[in-house]
Amino acid sequence: MNKYVMISILVLVFCECKQQDKKIQISKEMNIEKKHSEEEFRRFTFFVEFEDFDAVELVKAMNWEGLSRNNKDIYESNIYQKETGFFIVFDTDSNYDSKKLISDLNVNKDFLKLVSELKIKNVHLKKYMKPLERIFKMEQKKMYSPEEGQLKTKLGKYKRFVWTLLLQEDPELMKEYKKVHSIGKAWPEITNNMKTIGIKDMELYLYGTRAVLIMDTKPDFDLKVVGPKWQKLPREKEWQEYVAKFQRTELGSEIQEKWLDMIKL
Repeated sequence: MNKYVMISILVLVFCECKQQDKKIQISKEMNIEKKHSEEEFRRFTFFVEFEDFDAVELVKAMNWEGLSRNNKDIYESNIYQKETGFFIVFDTDSNYDSKKLISDLNVNKDFLKLVSELKIKNVHLKKYMKPLERIFKMEQKKMYSPEEGQLKTKLGKYKRFVWTLLLQEDPELMKEYKKVHSIGKAWPEITNNMKTIGIKDMELYLYGTRAVLIMDTKPDFDLKVVGPKWQKLPREKEWQEYVAKFQRTELGSEIQEKWLDMIKL
């Protein structure tokens, strides 16, 4: 065989191998991206508060978890109560935004029934369906608007606490409170303390001057045991004294005393 022909064949084989390697690499990258996206989701939170006792009972009676069973792209829907206030959390497909979520809720017969029953009592649930602003996430790298939804990664098994407290009705203090919780402003010692005691994730949302905190911990987390140790970790006392000026709480209150439990329904 002519040596030039032989060289041409070898070049073609080499190029074909390179193409195959490239295709395999692209395929691997696509699978990594797919796997990564399957671990991601969007979170939307809402807060509703009523004076009407019957309205409170109607919201309590609603099967909120059923919303996720009726829509494969709404992974979880949970509601937490403190007196007449309700904190609603939706975890959805990562492609969702608040507009799509509301659109899906508006074709759910159970949700529409609740809206109709509340309307009879002159309570308009839809006016509350504006997603909350998130001002803090543990080790947050990027900001997302309430309308975009908070892009999150699945944690695996965890134990959840949802707490709330009221902040001072002072615009300047509210502005400062948001600033000290923004990206890069959290004291590193405080974030490290969270990880030390077994907190896997923490988020802080605002509804007016009400703060609502979601804290996800390792499954065996015992607040009664961990709480006293938490207070003694580096700069923790200093941090609690610093943020006390923003909060409508008693000076010197411990974490468990000023943050009030919201109960999952």
